[in-house]
Amino acid sequence: MSLVVLNFELPDPMLTRLRQSFPQLTFERCPDKASLFAHLPRAEVLMTFMQCSQKMLDAAPGLKWIQAISAGVDFLPLAEIGRRGILLTCGRGTSTIQMAEYAIAAMVILARNFHVMFRNQMQARWERRVPQQEICGATAGILGLGAIGAEIARRAAFMGMQVVGVRRSPAPVEGVAQVWGPEGMAEVFRRSDYVINLLPATATTEKIIDHKYFDLMKPSACFINMGRGATVHEGDLIDALRQKKIRALLSDVYAVEPLPADSPLWTLENVVLTPHVCGASPQYMARAMEIIEHNLNVYTSGRGEMIHRVNLAAGY
Repeated sequence: MSLVVLNFELPDPMLTRLRQSFPQLTFERCPDKASLFAHLPRAEVLMTFMQCSQKMLDAAPGLKWIQAISAGVDFLPLAEIGRRGILLTCGRGTSTIQMAEYAIAAMVILARNFHVMFRNQMQARWERRVPQQEICGATAGILGLGAIGAEIARRAAFMGMQVVGVRRSPAPVEGVAQVWGPEGMAEVFRRSDYVINLLPATATTEKIIDHKYFDLMKPSACFINMGRGATVHEGDLIDALRQKKIRALLSDVYAVEPLPADSPLWTLENVVLTPHVCGASPQYMARAMEIIEHNLNVYTSGRGEMIHRVNLAAGY
């Protein structure tokens, strides 16, 4: 029977469900390095969460398909996957709801200056003059109008915000007043009160967001980083925050993770940091299972189309 190697902690009930639904396949959960490399030589399918090295591919000569459980695939050796003709699918959609909620929460936190009041609380300081704003009527600019960006746009528009954004192929998106292609990024930075970065990490997006974009932002505007840290020139971002070219940053992703203890971001007062948790949710694995089961049905039956196939050239 074909071997499916699971390189993540799939809960026991879900693993049992897969074994019962697909008796023609053998499923091996490999939580540690020793068991992983013991099974990779016979693996036909690899299912993984944020881990797949060149060494792992070399150990799996018969690999035909990789199912990433994450939406992003920048951690994978895409060139080698393409060279070997391995099919790659991802977990697009598993983080849509929780990341949309995170983005709305981030804008509300920044609008109401919760980060300022939290610091006052730590000092037992009663200060009622902290500025309070509304997101209703403000402009949200979304960099990357995929599934997550579209859901953020829908919710932001419902809450009375004007939404603009960019996507690789410009086309109308529900709730978005203006959609540009990549060439329209400058307009998003120029017009927005909150810029939400959802760009994937690819060869063309590395450090793409730098001083020339921060210089376009309103001094009252905020930057929310939820995509990949590699897409932002962190030094330029820190300079913009120090010089008050922008009002504040709320970031979940960084150029280096964990964020080094000596990073200036830790100590800047106009910064809110979270430790790469915007995609976390107790419902994450249940949503991933919908993708896994659909794609396994297609793989075993030879009928239908797999969902969320990755364009290896584009990197997502």
